[in-house]
Amino acid sequence: MKLKISVSLLILGTQTIFWGQNLEIKPYEFISKAQDTVQAELGTYTVIEDRANGGKDSIQLSFVRFKSTNPNPKSPIIYLSGGPGGSGTGTARGGRFELFMKLREVADVIAFDQRGTGRSEKLPNCPYTAEFELSKPTYKKEYIVKTTANISKCLDYWNAKNINLKAYNTSESAKDLDALRKALHTDKISLWGISYGSHLAFEYIRLFEKNIDKMVLASLEGSNQTIKLPKDTENFVFQIAENAEDNYGSEIKYKDLKSKIIAVHKRLKENPVTSSYKNRSGVYDTVGISNFELQSAIATFYLKNPTDSKKLPKIYTQMYTGNFSEIASDVMVMKKYIFNRISPMAFAMDMQSGISDERRKKVSEQIDTSILGSSINFLLFEWMMHINFPQLPNEFREMADNQVDALLLSGTLDGRTYVNTGIEVAEKFKNGQHVIIVNAGHDLYMESPLIGDLVVDFLKGKDLNLKTIVLAPTASE
Repeated sequence: MKLKISVSLLILGTQTIFWGQNLEIKPYEFISKAQDTVQAELGTYTVIEDRANGGKDSIQLSFVRFKSTNPNPKSPIIYLSGGPGGSGTGTARGGRFELFMKLREVADVIAFDQRGTGRSEKLPNCPYTAEFELSKPTYKKEYIVKTTANISKCLDYWNAKNINLKAYNTSESAKDLDALRKALHTDKISLWGISYGSHLAFEYIRLFEKNIDKMVLASLEGSNQTIKLPKDTENFVFQIAENAEDNYGSEIKYKDLKSKIIAVHKRLKENPVTSSYKNRSGVYDTVGISNFELQSAIATFYLKNPTDSKKLPKIYTQMYTGNFSEIASDVMVMKKYIFNRISPMAFAMDMQSGISDERRKKVSEQIDTSILGSSINFLLFEWMMHINFPQLPNEFREMADNQVDALLLSGTLDGRTYVNTGIEVAEKFKNGQHVIIVNAGHDLYMESPLIGDLVVDFLKGKDLNLKTIVLAPTASE
């Protein structure tokens, strides 16, 4: 049965219902992907595009506000999507719709589209792509050369269109958030986010800590953690292998999987392969697979959540026997659709978040000796080394201690933002609570009703008094 919810609105005819400074809010019928319908409000406001460099051009940002059902609502809750490049309004339409609705018990809930995303003013995509020969293995060096050359063409294209990519960084986005707070005439806001959304929240803390009521963040990406350490990724892969030994009591066991994983990558380093697979049209395609291409496919498709990583033991076991047909289609997708293009907003945001000199040295030391190299970072680390693009100042990456009332969540089977790095971030929150969710992955908010209830209770001001939630494990296939 579909859910149909009514939210009271201050409607002035059928036109704009509220103007405040540069804020416009109108009635809006919000429809989820599951066709649930709720009467909400669509808001827009304008901000200076490039405050840091004295810019005068403005851009329009957008959000959807779900009005609170509480007669005495707390500070507005603003959702910060991951990516960078994710849409807050798009997220609200998906699996987290019910949690957006439930949080209305606390306060107004705002699905915010960060600059360059969703309904906010977007950047034009680059028309150029890098091309790779599909049927032969392609080495990392060729990917670096071709993608950096393509990025150079794209930068020229955007410059010719007077697109100011440098204005698309996490500091500007944090200032956009505070501009929204001011436009809403509220002293404080609460932030709710995940992954890159936490990265943005940490910058908001640095710039505007006094304007924060509460904060709920999951799958934490610290200010200096845009580039993940190769050894953390390796440790995660080997954790999957260790879990698969007994496979949580399942009849299917994967003995000596770690040694098989090592052997597969050693083989491809020495002798890349070609493999055929049946595509969706029922036709056989052939694709070349180098070790770097295998690393990239594993990192992209099989680490994020337990529903992804449960497939890894079987795939590695097949590859150990010489059968690469299952991974072949993933490598083809990487070659045809992922490595060959860049998103302007995501590229600019990540490049400017940058990396400290100390972390750069660690990555350089680990990259060639770790099982997946730096592939969890796509080619972002290499682009930072080869492309002259600005980074935000060092203080951006230096997280200081804070006093924010925060609930921080980390999943032990998150293969994107690892639990050990989440612990490092949580140590900076002197008034925060860090809950470890055993067997949860990166997209943890909806993995159990317990997590949603925890978020609501925290934002209501209830005492939580717990450090761990244990979910049922996901056995490998």
